[in-house]
Amino acid sequence: MKTIVISGASSNVGKTTLAGKVCEILPGAVHVKIGHGARKPGPGNVFYPLGTGFERIGAENRGALFLVIESNGILSEIDPDLAIYLPGGTPKPSAAKAAEKAHIVRGEPISRGAIREIAARLGVGFEEALAVVEAAGSVMEEPDDKL
Repeated sequence: MKTIVISGASSNVGKTTLAGKVCEILPGAVHVKIGHGARKPGPGNVFYPLGTGFERIGAENRGALFLVIESNGILSEIDPDLAIYLPGGTPKPSAAKAAEKAHIVRGEPISRGAIREIAARLGVGFEEALAVVEAAGSVMEEPDDKL
């Protein structure tokens, strides 16, 4: 199972929407939200209360090819195969660590080589990795030969 963590600066930056898009791009993905409150409506997402450890989440979702986790806090417990950070609003305390661990940051360009590395870590093709990058709101830098 490959892990993808979607974190954000604050509430309402699009974490749930992005998790749904990533699950559409990557067949066999399961969307997990860790937080307070309740599960948001929508197919395929699973809710765990704040403080639930990765060991339990991984065990309960072991059939997933990709575990798409919506959480900042889980980043203190695991180093995911892919970490995506969505800036915006007034950052909560956990945002700085989440931004620091991110492979993709919404609004920031990403190199072709970094996308290849993401594809390799996730075990997917370049096109799928690029689709995830674009869904996250990042864009591929122009190749050197096009400058």
